[in-house]
Parts: sequence; structure tokens; C-alpha cells
Amino acid sequence: MSQQGGLSYQMMKALQAIFRPGGSRHEDKQHGRNQDVIRSIGTMQSMVADVHEFARFIRRQWPEVSEVEDVEPEMAQAFVEELIRRERSGGRIGRVMASLRKLDRACRITGVFGKDAPPLLPYKTDGGLGGFHSEPRPVAYFPEQAERIIEWIINIDPISARVLHVMQKTGLRIREAVYLRAQDIDVATCFITLEGNVNHTKGGRPREVRISPEETPFLSEIKAIGEKNPTGHIFHDRGSLPDRVREQVRKACKALGIPCLGTHGFRKTFAAQNYKNRIEAGADDDQALLDTSIQLGHNRKEVTIQSYVPPQDRRN
Repeated sequence: MSQQGGLSYQMMKALQAIFRPGGSRHEDKQHGRNQDVIRSIGTMQSMVADVHEFARFIRRQWPEVSEVEDVEPEMAQAFVEELIRRERSGGRIGRVMASLRKLDRACRITGVFGKDAPPLLPYKTDGGLGGFHSEPRPVAYFPEQAERIIEWIINIDPISARVLHVMQKTGLRIREAVYLRAQDIDVATCFITLEGNVNHTKGGRPREVRISPEETPFLSEIKAIGEKNPTGHIFHDRGSLPDRVREQVRKACKALGIPCLGTHGFRKTFAAQNYKNRIEAGADDDQALLDTSIQLGHNRKEVTIQSYVPPQDRRN
């Protein structure tokens, strides 16, 4: 379900949907109305400021995320961890967590989040900050971690595993992967051509992705799957599939003891590997970053530098 406006605006609109200034909890209960609302103007202003900051954080770390429905719990947890690293006061952090939980409730009430979607933040019975880390999370899965996650999922949900394989080998965003068609894949040239809105690219912009010749057998395999479908799509149930894949990744990471970086972690694994391959092929740092940026469909190389290929993973 496509949302209008930027990510920050969408979050604000979700909160506005449950804003009932001056409302009485007793009257809501008496009339059978939803009681999970925001009644204070001051609380509303504070929560809007908090979700604006959260939206800015997502834009820096996950620039491909432009709709609230694609926000994952790992992003909210990483945001709180970032606040902890900045040594914000415990009261401030607790307030932000309350704002994110209220955003979660608002998105469920308005139908942005499915009823089975996991909460943005775990609900702590002790009121503390347990479960959050003061050390920065890794940017991407190590290749062997990505393979272990996929291997764990493939026995339970081979369709979700295939989506992750597509992301890992092509660097596509999850919606681009889910809406990929046979006619988008040119096995002979090892190129994937995405047609904007048809393929659910970010901003509806068309783009081309060059795939390593080593992945020719994989491209042939998924193209053959799509050719059996009258629409050419590789995957069915495309509307609900992204949430299904995300849930499987969470389960796999928990079972395997791997820090969960969500589905975006697979795209970032591709970015790190593409940068490494370009360096090994003789490119300098700037050329390798530019090529990786183009492969990911970024408008600016700075986005790739900031969120996909961190300084510690680059050649100095």
C-alpha cells in the first residue's frame, strides 16, 4: 500500500489518526471507543518531534526506505542504540521509546502494519533498556552469515529464501526483488532492467543492474521460474511477501545467534562484496564506490559511503 508524502510526514499522519485532544479516557471506555489515543497537545508535539528524528535516522541508514510499512523493528532498535551511544539521558531515551511504541500502535490501528507484524520495539516489563547495545551494529551480514540465514530459512520457507538469494546476488531492494519478472532479466548480457513503477523501484525511477557473469546459472534459474507465470513474475503473493520474508529473517537470526540486520542487510552484503570485487579488479576507492552506488540505484555516492560501505571496509 503506497503512502503519500515523505517518511516523516507519513509517521506524523499515523499519530494524527489517534490524536484526540481533550478526550476523556473514561468517556472513551464508556462509549466503547479505542482508548489507545494521544490526548495531550504537549504529548503529541513531543511524539511528532521524536518520530521526525527517527525518520531522519532511517533516511541516513536505510535511504531506500520511503514508506512506513517498510520500517522494521531492527531500525527502531538501532535508533535507540544510537541514542544510548550519544549518552542521552535515560528519561529522554525512555520518552523516545514510548513515542516509537505509540507510532507502532497508530500504524496498527490505521492498518499500515499488519496484525501479525512484530512490534517496532519489545515491550519491557521492567521498564528498563535491556536488550539494547551501546556498541554500533555491523552494517551488513558477513557472506557466511547470509548463507547460514538462507540455509536455515530454505527448509521452512523456500520462497522467502529465494527472495533473499535474489537480494544477495543482485543488490535489489526487497520490493524490487519481489516484483522481478522474467522479461526484466537478460541472461546473455547479465543485466536486469527495472521499469520504475512496474518493478516498484524507489521513486518509480527505471534503472539497470549489472550482475556478475558468475551468477548466470542463478539468473537462468529464476528467469525460467518467471516464464512459467503468465505475468512473468518470479514470485506470487507479492503484496504480503516482504513482511513474510522479514519475519523469517528474524526467526533465523534468533535461532542462529546472528545479529539481525533485517532484509536490508542482504542488500548491504551485496554492496560490500561489489566494492571488494571492484577493488580486486583494479579500481581505486572512488571508482569502486561509484560503481557500487550505481549498482544500488543511489542518486548520490555519499549515500553509499554513509550507509553501505563504511570506512573500515574500504581501502584507504
